[in-house]
Amino acid sequence: MNGSEAALSQRIGEPQNAQRFTVNLSAEIGAELRDIATTHRVSESSVVEIALRHLFRRVSAPALGTFLRERGACLRRRA
Repeated sequence: MNGSEAALSQRIGEPQNAQRFTVNLSAEIGAELRDIATTHRVSESSVVEIALRHLFRRVSAPALGTFLRERGACLRRRA
C-alpha cells in the first residue's frame, strides 16, 4: 500500500467525519454492492465511499455532470 492509499484507508469510516446519506439504488446495483461487501468482509458504506473517492479523483465535476445528464440522471426529490 502506498502513502496515499494508507492515508485514504485511515479516513474511511471515521465516525467523527461521517455524514449519513440515504440513496435509492436499483436492485441490481444494490445486490452487487452487497455481494462485494460480503465477499470482501467490508461495510457497504466503505465500498461506496472508496468508489466515490476514486471516481471524483479521476473525473472532473463538469465531465461527470455531463456524463450523468446524458444518461438520464435528474433530481430525485420527494414531493
